[in-house]
Amino acid sequence: MVIEISQTQVPSLILLSVLLAGTAIAIYLSLKSGDKYSVEDSQREAISFAGVIHEAHGQLTTFLIVAFLVIIVWAVVYLVLYL
Repeated sequence: MVIEISQTQVPSLILLSVLLAGTAIAIYLSLKSGDKYSVEDSQREAISFAGVIHEAHGQLTTFLIVAFLVIIVWAVVYLVLYL
C-alpha cells in the first residue's frame, strides 16, 4: 500500500512531527528532572508555615530551563515576524 503525500500536506506533517518530538522531549525531561533533586533535599530546605504549607527553595530543573528557553525563542521569533 503506497501512501501519497501532496504538497499541501507537507507543512501539516512537519508541524505534527515537531509537536510529537517536542512532546516526547518534554515528557522525557519532566520524568528525569527529579533525579538530581531528591525528596530529602526538598524537605531539608523547606520552610513550614503552621505545619500545613511547605515551601521549598531549590534549583531549576532541566525541564523548566528548556521550557523557558523555548518560550523565549518563540516570543522573539513571533515579534520579529509580526512586528
